[in-house]
Amino acid sequence: MLSISDIDVSVCIFSFNYEKYISSAIESVLKQKVGFPIEVLIFDDCSTDSTASIALQFQQDYPDLIKVYINDKNIGGTANWVNAINRCSGKYIALLDGDDYFTDSSKLNLQYEAMEKDPTLALCFHSVEEKYDDVPGNDFCVEFPKSIYTIEDFMRNGWFVRTSSTFFRKSFAPVSPPDWVYDFPYRYDTILHVFLCQHGNALNIKRSMSVWRKQRKGISYFLMTDSISNSLKKIELSRKLDVFTNKVYKKYSKYFISSEYTFLFVNLVKSISFFKFPFLFIKSLFRINYFLLLQILRKKFYAR
Repeated sequence: MLSISDIDVSVCIFSFNYEKYISSAIESVLKQKVGFPIEVLIFDDCSTDSTASIALQFQQDYPDLIKVYINDKNIGGTANWVNAINRCSGKYIALLDGDDYFTDSSKLNLQYEAMEKDPTLALCFHSVEEKYDDVPGNDFCVEFPKSIYTIEDFMRNGWFVRTSSTFFRKSFAPVSPPDWVYDFPYRYDTILHVFLCQHGNALNIKRSMSVWRKQRKGISYFLMTDSISNSLKKIELSRKLDVFTNKVYKKYSKYFISSEYTFLFVNLVKSISFFKFPFLFIKSLFRINYFLLLQILRKKFYAR
């Protein structure tokens, strides 16, 4: 049996009521072709369906590879992520939501080799195929133009790296993050990328190697159903990150916030909700990024 010090990559799988999907997530990790020792850690946030029992069966079948941790109560995504990362033994950590899956058997190997080749990198990610379970014909590949991304990119753009593509150095992840991160129970991905890129850049491998499944029971769907509260929470988080980084990247944070106010303005107009939220409508009107607004309007115009 491998000792803790032998593990090169820890794969963290996060699960909550994913009985329909958890098997494909785990199996996609088992299919990885790697030349180094890995461990698979499944962190279930007190599922009320059969997700945990399915995971435990995999642990029974692969006792030297898979470990399952089940929370006694639901603690939310951020707390679950922090606990999970701290339990990992690997030099590197790969993340996977329990309703997503890897599609390329060389994914972990490619990311491991890239990080080993360049010790200045803090994070590695890749293109992801976005699949909709209940909206046929909307599938597409999420790609990014640059090869190297910096902390400025993350402060300017907010969240964009999908969980299933995230691969990073454990030594750069905080063991005890600041208390305010728990005010954002499902946004530790955004926070973590900023934390990591304080120590180095992020490499983008321009190759699709996983699927981000969009379905009505997923957290991403939950967060997007209320676009107004979602934007306000992202603005609040951007301000927290600005303070946390000592306002060194303030101009990038200001750009992100103005962009979110622009989307807020558009959504309030589109949903005819400006009568319901007059103060927010006026506030967003004065903080609009007019260049972005013009792009949005042109896109809608040409789409007709």
